[in-house]
Parts: sequence; C-alpha cells; structure tokens
Amino acid sequence: MGVRRKTLILGFSIALFLGVAVYFRLWSMDSRDASFTADDREVLRRQFERANMEAMDESAGWRMKFDGEYERSKRLQEELSKVKGALEGAEDRLAVLRKENVDLRKKVETLTQKVDDRQRHCNCSRTAT
Repeated sequence: MGVRRKTLILGFSIALFLGVAVYFRLWSMDSRDASFTADDREVLRRQFERANMEAMDESAGWRMKFDGEYERSKRLQEELSKVKGALEGAEDRLAVLRKENVDLRKKVETLTQKVDDRQRHCNCSRTAT
C-alpha cells in the first residue's frame, strides 16, 4: 500500500506542477497583450455588442417561431377536441337511429303480416262466394 500511495502522490505533484506551469504561461501571454490601446478596446467592445445583438435577434426569431408553432398546436388541439365531441355525439345519435331502425323494421314486419293476413282473408271470402 505504501508504493501505491507514493505513486498517487507523485502523480498528483506532477499534475499540480503542470497546472501551475500552464497558469503562468497564460498569465505571461495575457500580460504581453495588455498593450491594447483605447481604440482597440473600443473596436472589441463594438464587435462584442454587434455579436450580442445578432444573437439576441436570432433568439427573438426562434422565439417567434416557437410562439407561432405553439399557437398553431393549441388551435389544432381545440379543433381536435371539437371533432372528438362531434364524433361522440354522432356515435350516440347513430346508436339511437339504429335502435329506431330495428323498432321500425319490427313494425313494418308486423304490418306486412297483417296485410298478408287480410289479403288471405279477402281472397278466401271472394273465392267462397
């Protein structure tokens, strides 16, 4: 376990040393570039503002597209619920009409039988006279 701990400490020390070296390298590069003039800073500020405005415009464009699609989706959902309601009403009406149809067929069948019975009765009395 002692060898493992020593290896871990050595690896940590090397990583720490490399981190410090990278930090100092970046710090030295930054200190060399500190010679920006006021005009350079103004140009950079304008570029940043322009990029920021473009990003805001693009964001606003995407937001408008999202809002449009959201409204369209909401409208289609409302239409769908109306159609479903109408379909349910039509299914109920169809069930009622089918029941009425069955009742009417029974009545027609009964009336047809009565007419047939009367015709037979009328035929019988004519043939008998």
